[in-house]
Amino acid sequence: QHDIHTLLSESFAHEQMALNLYKELLAEVEGASVYLEEYARQMIGQEELHTLELRKMLRDFEPK
Repeated sequence: QHDIHTLLSESFAHEQMALNLYKELLAEVEGASVYLEEYARQMIGQEELHTLELRKMLRDFEPK
């Protein structure tokens, strides 16, 4: 059983892992494929937005 804060913390950790993977992808394809560079940048932007949203939710659901 998980409480909301634990679930949000786990989601945040997964978003951070995904963000790091997309940054690795970007570093790998830079200069080799404009399409993959743009894809990686777009995904990085989405993951950054998700982490910002999760941070806000984590603040709202901090255990008391």
